[in-house]
Parts: sequence; structure tokens; C-alpha cells
Amino acid sequence: MKELLTFLYGQPVGILQQDQSGNRKFRFIPQESGRARLSLTIPYREAPYPRTITDPFIEGLIPEGEGVRQSFADNFGISARNPFALLEHIGLECAGAVQFVRPDEIDEFLDSQGELVPCTDKEIGQRIKALSSSPKGTWTVRRERWSLAGAQSKFALRWQNGWHEATGSEPTTHIFKPGIQDFRDQALNEHLCLKALGLMGLQVAETNFMQFDGQSAIVVKRYDRLFDENNVYRIHQEDFCQATSTLPINKYESSKGPSALKIIMTLRQARAPETEVQKFVEGLIGNYLLGAPDAHAKNYSILHLPDGGIQLAPFYDIASGLPYEHVNADGFPQKKDGLRKAAMSIGSERQFGRVSSKHWSRFAREARIDEEWLRMTVRTMTYALPVALAQVLENESETIGDSELPGKLYPKVEHLCATTQTLLNRDL
Repeated sequence: MKELLTFLYGQPVGILQQDQSGNRKFRFIPQESGRARLSLTIPYREAPYPRTITDPFIEGLIPEGEGVRQSFADNFGISARNPFALLEHIGLECAGAVQFVRPDEIDEFLDSQGELVPCTDKEIGQRIKALSSSPKGTWTVRRERWSLAGAQSKFALRWQNGWHEATGSEPTTHIFKPGIQDFRDQALNEHLCLKALGLMGLQVAETNFMQFDGQSAIVVKRYDRLFDENNVYRIHQEDFCQATSTLPINKYESSKGPSALKIIMTLRQARAPETEVQKFVEGLIGNYLLGAPDAHAKNYSILHLPDGGIQLAPFYDIASGLPYEHVNADGFPQKKDGLRKAAMSIGSERQFGRVSSKHWSRFAREARIDEEWLRMTVRTMTYALPVALAQVLENESETIGDSELPGKLYPKVEHLCATTQTLLNRDL
């Protein structure tokens, strides 16, 4: 039996185990308070949790792409299909406040938090270039022990009076993403979309679009870290695949993953304030109006508060698919292009430009939210988003430079917002 000691906020809370047959289970260390909460689906109890519950949580902490996982596996001499083995090597710094420590390194973990190694703009530029040229390659460099989920190439650094590689269990503070290679200026796209939603008052991850030695990337400030000049503190979080025991491979609603209704139900079952449900609905609307096709359950998360409550995490990983598609006469992407639909349905409709009055009404009924509030929110956002996006394009003009993205992004977002207004008022 192999074991990984599981820490939350720097305190031991449980043990992740794997036997010789590859069966995994998680059990908590007995606690007086019983307040350790790794996941909504893994509350404290004395009996161990089986693989069916454990795997969706730990799979949600490691990279999804087979190529990236294979690169890690080749480096460590392990199986790319074994999440336990991957966490043995990159589990010291995960999303949220959870850490996984091998028994043989527990003393080192407790005595030393690792090192911060200064890195230059040129070195960061080289890492961005390496990810862009080989997106299936490993994301870490020697001695880094952090893990990030998702399919998109990325790496993490620590800002502390300059950029540093964080080794061992030292926490990172920022995530660097060069963007999806097949979609030109995708990282800039994400930056602009998040800025627009933020300008409208939605809570979004803080981003900058930066260049390092001629290489561009979106730099995302981690919302699951609090940091001052000298200290970094972890905040526990989980995405909605983890919170619903859904494996990442099933993250899309079309793959039987969590729907918008499922997320709303999960928030309510966790006794989140109804304002958190409203925030999620605003994010759902924002993703739809931007024509963002990848807003699946892993791209929505919750924060676990010290008092045991939860709240919706800031929105992240939002980018419009509209600039990349050939359009039909209706002004929307061709069906066979693959980005014509939202990841989550609204009243059983996912196609951009097709969500009408009846779909909003159905969604309000099924979600048990006030229909008048929903309609007012949709209507307000259809007017506000083009204005906010135009302002962001002006504010970020120096960052945008000679990119052709604004000319492809703004008109199509404006068109989708106008179409949504028309369909919302129809059949009233």
C-alpha cells in the first residue's frame, strides 16, 4: 500500500492510499472539530472514501492533456494514467490549500518550504516559447513541484519583488498562459473578455497581457492565494467537477457533465447565499453573450471559507470563440466549425443567437429564480457588454498593438447582444 499524506492549510487532515492493484481511497485523520473540508463531496467522516469519490477530486488537480501527462510520466518514470503517481511528484502545490506529501519527505516538508529562484524576462520568455512550440511538453522545470489542472498549456511563478520559480512546496502567485495555438491571439482574447466582464461589475480573475523577451502571455493573478510583500497564504477552492464528483473527461454538459441547473442545485445544497446563485447566473449570461464556448464545469469554482461557508470564485478562462469562425447569413459561426454552441444550455438551448424569450422563461422556472430579475439582468447585460468591451479596447490599445482581434471580436459580440435583445422581447 502506497500513501500520500494530505495537508490542508498546512495541517495534516488525511491519507490518500493506493494498493498494488491501483485501487485508491482517501481517509481522514481523526479530528476533534471535524471541520476539514477538502470537497463538497468529501466531508469529514471516519469511514474511508472509495475510488469513485476520490478520483474525481484528485484528477481535478492535475493536467488533463494526455501529451502533457505523458511528458511528466516520462520524466518521473511513472504511468501517465495514474493520478496518484503524478501527485507523488507534483502535489506539493495544488489549486486551493491542499498538498500531498510522500511519507519519506515529511520531515523536509515540515522543516523547509522550498526556495524562490529569481528568473529573468528572458528565461520567462523562453518558457512561454517552449510551451507555444511544444504544447504537449511538461509544464514544470527542475525542482518545481506545483500542479495545475486543465488542458491549456501554462506554468506558475511567484511574484515577490520580481518573478521567481517556486520550488518544493513554496506557493506560486501567478499563472502564465501563452494561449491556444490553433486560435490566433487567444490569450489576448481571454484578457479582453475578462476585463470587459470586470468593468460590468462581475467578479473576475485579475489579469495582465504581458511580453517577456518578445513572447506574449496572459498573466493571471491567482485568486486562491492571498499575499503581501513577504508572505503568501493559500485559500482552499475546488471546481464544479470536483464539487459534483465528476471526472474531468466528462466536464461538458454534452458529455453528461454538470449543467447550469446542477451547479445552482449544488450551491443551494451547500447553503450558499442566494446572491452566489445570482452571481453564477450573471457569469452564465456573460459567457453566452461573449460567445464563449468553453464555460464548462471546470471553469467555474467555489471558495471554501474558514467558517465552513462557500462562495463563488471569481470567473476565469473566458474567451470568445466568435472571432475564429466563418459565419453564416445569420452572422453566427457555421455549425460544423465546433464553436457555435455554449458549454451549458439555457432552457435546453445552447446555440449562440438562438436563446429566446421562451428559453429564458424555462431556465427561470427550472432554476427557481425570479424571472423578472433574470430578464432584467439579461437585458441590462446586452446593453452594457458592448459598451464595456469598447471601453476595454480603448484602455488596452497599447497592449493590443496591431492585432486584428478587436475588429473580429467587437462586431460579433455586439451582434450577438443585439440578437439576444430582439429574441428576449419576442413572444412577450
